Amino acid sequence: MIISKLKYIFSILFICLLLQAKAQQTLVHSDKYKDYKIAQELFDKGKFSSSQAYFKQIIDEVSDKQDEVRINSEYYFAVCALNLFHQNVEILLTRFVLDHPDHPKSENVYFQLARHYYRLKKFTKAIVYFDKVDQYDLTGDEWNEYLFKIGYSKFIRKKRKEAKVHFNEVLQRESDYKEPATYYYSHIAYEEGKYQTALNGFKSIDKSPMFKSIIPYYLTQILYKQSKFDELIEYAPTYMDSITEKRKGEFAKLIGDSYYQKQKYQQAIDYYKIFKKLSRADRESNYQIAYSYYSIHDYEKAIPLFARVATKKDILTQTSYYHLADSYLKINEKDYARNAFQAASDLSFDEDIKRNSLFNYAKLAYEQSYNPYDEAINAFHDFIEEYPNTEDAKEAYEFLLKVYLTTKNYDQALSSLEKIKNKDPRMQRAYQSIVFNRAVELFHNRKYQEAKNRFSMVNKYPVDKELNALSEFWKGECDFNLGKFEQAIENYQKFRFTSGAVLTEVFKDLDYHVGYAYFENANPYVRSKNNEEQKKQKNLSEAISFFRNYIHQLPPSDSSKYRKALLRIADGYFLKKNDLKAIENYEMAISLTGFDNSYALYQKATSQGLIQDYEGKTLTLKKLTDEYPDSRYQVLSLLDLAQTYNDQSMNVQSIETYLKFIDEYPHNNYVSTAYVEVGSIYLKESNPQEAEKYLLFVLDQFPDAESENQLAVDLMKEVYAQKDNLPGYYNWLKDRGIEISEQEQDSTFWRPVQLARDNGDCEQQLKKAAIYLDNVVNPSREISAHYFMATCFYSQGKKEEALYHYNFVASKPNNNYYTDALHYAGELTFENEMYKEALVYFSTLEKVGVTDEDLSFAMRGQMYCFNYQSNHQSTIDYALKVLSANDVKPNVMEDAYLFMGNSFKAMGLSEKAIFAYNEVLKITNNIKAAEAKYGICEILFDQQKNNECEQQIMEMVQQKPSYDFWLAKAIILLGDNFVVAKDYFNAKHSLQSIIDNYSGPEEENIISIAKSKIEEILILEKKELESEPEQEEMEIDFDEIDPSDEDLFEEEEVIEENINENIDDE
Repeated sequence: MIISKLKYIFSILFICLLLQAKAQQTLVHSDKYKDYKIAQELFDKGKFSSSQAYFKQIIDEVSDKQDEVRINSEYYFAVCALNLFHQNVEILLTRFVLDHPDHPKSENVYFQLARHYYRLKKFTKAIVYFDKVDQYDLTGDEWNEYLFKIGYSKFIRKKRKEAKVHFNEVLQRESDYKEPATYYYSHIAYEEGKYQTALNGFKSIDKSPMFKSIIPYYLTQILYKQSKFDELIEYAPTYMDSITEKRKGEFAKLIGDSYYQKQKYQQAIDYYKIFKKLSRADRESNYQIAYSYYSIHDYEKAIPLFARVATKKDILTQTSYYHLADSYLKINEKDYARNAFQAASDLSFDEDIKRNSLFNYAKLAYEQSYNPYDEAINAFHDFIEEYPNTEDAKEAYEFLLKVYLTTKNYDQALSSLEKIKNKDPRMQRAYQSIVFNRAVELFHNRKYQEAKNRFSMVNKYPVDKELNALSEFWKGECDFNLGKFEQAIENYQKFRFTSGAVLTEVFKDLDYHVGYAYFENANPYVRSKNNEEQKKQKNLSEAISFFRNYIHQLPPSDSSKYRKALLRIADGYFLKKNDLKAIENYEMAISLTGFDNSYALYQKATSQGLIQDYEGKTLTLKKLTDEYPDSRYQVLSLLDLAQTYNDQSMNVQSIETYLKFIDEYPHNNYVSTAYVEVGSIYLKESNPQEAEKYLLFVLDQFPDAESENQLAVDLMKEVYAQKDNLPGYYNWLKDRGIEISEQEQDSTFWRPVQLARDNGDCEQQLKKAAIYLDNVVNPSREISAHYFMATCFYSQGKKEEALYHYNFVASKPNNNYYTDALHYAGELTFENEMYKEALVYFSTLEKVGVTDEDLSFAMRGQMYCFNYQSNHQSTIDYALKVLSANDVKPNVMEDAYLFMGNSFKAMGLSEKAIFAYNEVLKITNNIKAAEAKYGICEILFDQQKNNECEQQIMEMVQQKPSYDFWLAKAIILLGDNFVVAKDYFNAKHSLQSIIDNYSGPEEENIISIAKSKIEEILILEKKELESEPEQEEMEIDFDEIDPSDEDLFEEEEVIEENINENIDDE
């Protein structure tokens, strides 16, 4: 019973389990379709990420790989990956085809992959899969899409012919792709030059919203290509506002170009302005814009544009240069026009332009006198040779003559003239003028022998009588400056009797020049030997005669030459020992107002002393010391006045004057002499105590003053005599270590030295002085021996040896040769460029010097040293001292003002620098004037006064004579000036003229600077061009297409809410 019940219960449980299993199987089947339905709905809604998750779940739960739901889920799972742009989409879809090759959905996989890569813009892969698509498996819409997208893909990959076939197929049926296909088909036709086909195609879609902003551009381009400018002008302007910004510039250019072709330049400019604002113009565009401005006479705007065109050597550049030159002419900028004509003449693409440019370039070079390297001469020569039978050739010949007469590049002009074999009288006159001007230039540059040689060439063609005569005068000037005074006199006198001389400006001063030549030939400041004295006196008499002739021809004058003539007459009488006549002429010179008369007063006093007019001498010296306390003659006048008082036994006044001198000039070389004189006067006054005080001071404080020491020792004997203690003198000598025997030895060895000195025998002086120094233990004349050796070595040109001995003498202050030693030691160290050491000698010489020559030399030396050391303030101080002296030589005056200018400029004191530079320009036109002019130009450039700077440089270029180095630097500066004004054409031209023509000092450096500056300008030009808006090529994209039409070209990427979910594509 129990068993039966248990069986029943187990049977019931088994049946329940079977029913439950069956129920579960039915539930699974029901869930599969439910999930598939949900996934399909999500897929249809474009929610690919969520949809893919459901498809994945079905694939995982349905184990039967042939189950239709699972197969469809696999397909849509892959398609979802495609729409989500997963990287493994290609693997998924390819696997589906491999797993289910006969499934209907496999036929659509390649199309989906092609569309996928199309959307990713991977057109090469898109083409691969489009080519695998079976066209017969596609629906009608898919077929249209397929044709357009494979066509577009091939279009992008530059397979234009194949693309054109596909686009043409699209055009044969109505679809959403017909308009874009028409566009691309027409675009290809446009590229192929089939403009009418393209025109027809574009016109058929010109109302399309999709292409409304693009089609006008294409139609305009085609009309331009077809040269239908009138149609373009009528059509295009109405679309100007609707064109996109990035194409508006090029679109405006097409309209502007059309107006340009129709010679309607003002209308062309209106559109070119838009083009320039939005796009970067190429050379051709710049030329057309420039020519448009040129044609409406707006030359200021045309000029920079023509300059921009000239970047290559071609016909466009040559034409631009030609119009650029004409534009400059129209605004009266002839200097710049000349540059442009020259540039045009250097190119040979258009023969007419070359010929006209060459002629105008040469002509302007002459007219403007802007010929730094006299290119005009070569230009006219070239023109006459190349175009000998033209009317312009005759005019060129006339201009060539004029250029010869105005040129500053004389050597080049002479070289050019030498090429002309048969010179007519006008050419001969030109030759004569050029040779003369070159000679004058060399003279001003102190190349006197070269200048004389050139002056001798003036008579080769003696056409101009005045130049013939003047050449003789200038030969005399050359000889004078070369120290050949007899030859100078000969040439001056030859000038006097040369035809035409009387009419020259210099003739009235001829006797002055002859007088000076005789005066200098007398060698007036050097003691002459007996056999030369007669010749000296004769020269002085001749000098006086010619100077007197000179002043008698003129009324009493306050001119510098008149006064100098009087002084030289007086000097002549002084040297001839006719003191009364000397005094008379010194007084005449003193009577002229406005001059420093210290020299004349001193010389007058000297002459009065020689005739024993001590009272007059005293008055004259008092006048000199009172009226000219800062005169360089103050030292000599005080000493002379003291001596004059002494000569008149006015002992108190003499002592007072000597003591005044000692007080005012304690470091002067003559202080030891003054002490000895005071001592000697006290002895005259029988005051041995005071005398001893001053004499011992000399012996103790001035041991190197040989003569004064010897005199003091001798006078001390009188001191002891007046004290009635002569034996005490010998005890005094012994106490001071002065041995009589040593003095005798000293005298024995010294006599041969002095004898050799008196005989002027330098070899013996050197030999005997060396013996003296080697053999005498305490030589009393040691300084004299070193001085004698120094002068001999100096005269032999052995300057190192001379400097050694001068140094020794200069190291012993207050000796008799001290100032001479300082003078020559300073000179020699300066020559060795030892400026610091030279300054010590020069500054000491200034303190102790007495003569006018010493003081002038000392101040000059310090000025030069400070200048070369770039000590600007000290240079200025000593330049002013040098300029304050009497009778400053012109070359020293030039240097002083030039150094002042350079120093003021370096210190930033521009106005003072310009003043100093202008002083240089007033007194000379030599190379220093060129440097001064350049200094002014630099200051104006630094002050950004660019117009004034350019004007000054142009004046410098026209200056006669010219100097290559400073001219080259000025032209380089002119280039910088043009760069500031962004006038790169004229800047480059100026610098190129240096590179092509310069051959002078520092040639390599100058040319290198010019080249580097041209490179800098090219960089500036490039940067300026790059700063302009970029002109874009016409390339059709989809940025401007209506968004509603976007899917015709590429499908939008769908972004799901859960796009970032980590979904396993497997």
